[in-house]
Amino acid sequence: MPFVRREVRTLGGRWNDTLSWYAKGVGALKQKPLTAPDSWWFLGAMHGFHPVVWTQFGIITDSTPLPADAVQVKFWEQCQHQTWYFLPWHRGYLYAVEEILRTAIVDLGGPDDWALPYWNYSGDGPDARVLPEEFAEPNLPDGSNNPLFVEQRYGDGSLPITIDPAAVALTALNDTIFTGGTSDIPPGFGGPVTTFHHGPENRTTNGGLESLPHNIVHSLVGGAKPGTDPNQWWNAGLMSIPITAGLDPIFWLHHANIDRLWTLWSSMSGHANPVDPTKPGNRDWLDGPADRRFVMPLSGGREWSFSAKDVLDTRAQPLDYEYDDQTPPVVSSRMAERLTTLSRQTVSLTGGSVEEAAVSDTKQPEMIGASEPDVAIAGQTQVRVSLDAGGIAPLRKSLARAATAAADTATTQEPPRVFLKLEGIRGTADAAVYHVYVNLPADKDPKDHPERRAGIVSLFGVSASSSPDGPSAGSGINQVFEITPIVDALHLSGDELQTLDVRFVPSNAATEAARIEVGRLSVFKMGE
Repeated sequence: MPFVRREVRTLGGRWNDTLSWYAKGVGALKQKPLTAPDSWWFLGAMHGFHPVVWTQFGIITDSTPLPADAVQVKFWEQCQHQTWYFLPWHRGYLYAVEEILRTAIVDLGGPDDWALPYWNYSGDGPDARVLPEEFAEPNLPDGSNNPLFVEQRYGDGSLPITIDPAAVALTALNDTIFTGGTSDIPPGFGGPVTTFHHGPENRTTNGGLESLPHNIVHSLVGGAKPGTDPNQWWNAGLMSIPITAGLDPIFWLHHANIDRLWTLWSSMSGHANPVDPTKPGNRDWLDGPADRRFVMPLSGGREWSFSAKDVLDTRAQPLDYEYDDQTPPVVSSRMAERLTTLSRQTVSLTGGSVEEAAVSDTKQPEMIGASEPDVAIAGQTQVRVSLDAGGIAPLRKSLARAATAAADTATTQEPPRVFLKLEGIRGTADAAVYHVYVNLPADKDPKDHPERRAGIVSLFGVSASSSPDGPSAGSGINQVFEITPIVDALHLSGDELQTLDVRFVPSNAATEAARIEVGRLSVFKMGE
């Protein structure tokens, strides 16, 4: 029978057997030296490592022995982000750590069917979004130190750490395409096509699930130390930066949930991982990366190498696990909803240029607007994006035609979709989280207008991607939001769509004090 990963709040009372043994297992791994592949520290360094950062955080000292250079190159700093390998690599990473923990737990006299729990922060009720209390207590019930507690876990500065419901929305499950498109439009559920990709190179973009809720939870749980400068990396929580995230025990419950969401997405009608080897590029994902296989340490000094094709079925060997709840949610059809909405009002178009505009027959993304370059964001900031008349005219015509198309039950034609792209986000405030709105009514509280929220962006990983010495040579990270519903609503209100005003709204005090720069805000349309 497969091992069963269960939701953390369904395990029983406080300090139930699963979490008690988790604490004991983590404690045992923390007793091992950094050089041991089955130590807590070695496993955390696989996600990210920097000697200066780890020394500043008190994890190591200048005299701490490190593994040989060849071992570090093989195992450390391997995490895949902003790539279509994000989900398969982390699935393998979870399996390896779970196997090592289970072995340690059995050695301590624990159950041989122990499995990692997951934290479903998108579940029903406000308590679902509260950090499980076993991770917030410095001491175990017997008064000894709690291995699940870390001091560098700050949230927004208030206790208990609680996540905004908008930050754990499951909109990514509506994505029907796994792989990101041209110019990352759309970003896809799983992320853009890359080679081995530890860190954001060439300004790549987060896939839908990595963006929300993955990145947001990292930043909102880790946070920045209250009363300090969030632009200084040493004030960040462990979960806020990839270099230290794997050292926080809540990391593994968070990623177990992300893995569960991939499992749910894969089982939903109309969704498909890139598994058909006859389709161009899919073999690169199944067998990739081209230059290497992923490799993980296991208990007893063993190693396991794998590619994406080896982790598609969690019930198969060697993974051999399932989740207690694998029922996919019911999601609505985006196209049906759009056509219904647009048919509620027919907008009278004026101007021959609109009526005579040719509608593009390509489904490749086309940039139809951009802001001025190198925009500084400090506190609540509004940025204007000018739209190109030649690109907007066909869009408006298509939206108007949709009003009559909705009445035709045989139609399969959806108007163009519209995306907002934040290009080259640079800074050092990894814990910052912004709510991004489009065309908010003047002098209105953004919270009163969720319909104008394009999305939420976390700066998880921004400091490394902004460093001139980092893998991306300081180019920063990208974020893509689909703003099709907002553009539809603006169209129905009679807006001529000549400009879009994009407002960045800080989510908390740490973000309010953050200072970042966006290389450019651009708008794309995709479709006829």
